[in-house]
Amino acid sequence: MSRPALHKGSRGFTLLELVLVLAVIGLIVTLVAPRLGVFGSVALDTSARRLAARIRFLREEAALRGRSVRLSFDLHERSYAAAVLLPTTTGARFVDDSSPLFRRVNLPDDLNLDVSGPNLSTTMDGQPAAIFSPDGFADPTVIYLDDGKGRAMSIVIEPGVTAPRILDGYVDARSVFTQ
Repeated sequence: MSRPALHKGSRGFTLLELVLVLAVIGLIVTLVAPRLGVFGSVALDTSARRLAARIRFLREEAALRGRSVRLSFDLHERSYAAAVLLPTTTGARFVDDSSPLFRRVNLPDDLNLDVSGPNLSTTMDGQPAAIFSPDGFADPTVIYLDDGKGRAMSIVIEPGVTAPRILDGYVDARSVFTQ
């Protein structure tokens, strides 16, 4: 059996040609992916999961410390931070804590934040807040995150449930807490 003869002009791709094609594909993906919302969706999912994990930690921390913990939200800055209730000479008040998981977290610039719930607590400057008490109770709260492109997630804090629920889309706080 004879082998087909190779033409002198035919050859495979060179390494340089392959690298060049991969670089062009990478450049196209870098330019097109943000317009398709691929990265925004990841930021929304990641932010919602991080916030839910923080909520669970803070509820457990309130029980361990035997003190109430407040998670407050700055809607204009799109951020949240926690404080612990401590006795002071002028009475008990929420005080910032230096622990890493109590520090302020800023959401990505393309995400929007809103908070609602029945009898929602507020800070001294009127920002919404959820309070976690040492007995495991929490203010019923729904936290909304959206990417401004039609995708949203809701984090539901239920009074007697340790882990918050993460749900796709907007959840009306009235329908969740009046059941």
